[in-house]
Amino acid sequence: MLEKDGNLMDMTLQESKKDVVKSLLSYSSLGLEMGLSVAIGIAIGYFLDIFFKTSPYLTIIFMIFGVAAAMKTIIVLLKKVQKDNERDKHQ
Repeated sequence: MLEKDGNLMDMTLQESKKDVVKSLLSYSSLGLEMGLSVAIGIAIGYFLDIFFKTSPYLTIIFMIFGVAAAMKTIIVLLKKVQKDNERDKHQ
């Protein structure tokens, strides 16, 4: 009987460790996604400014698009975390 309870406890611990690792990976990728969104927006704007000779207007506009994309990423992640928290409360 102790083995069954011990195995159950081990399974619960393994599942919780998996959940922690999964959430840490999700949060760590957030910073990378945010930085890349802004950097890609600036790069596109910079090269379009060179092509159309409109410096610095397109760089600023595409940087704003990059920041908006980064904010969208944060909102999507927050909604996912909130949904996961609600699901965990009901279990």
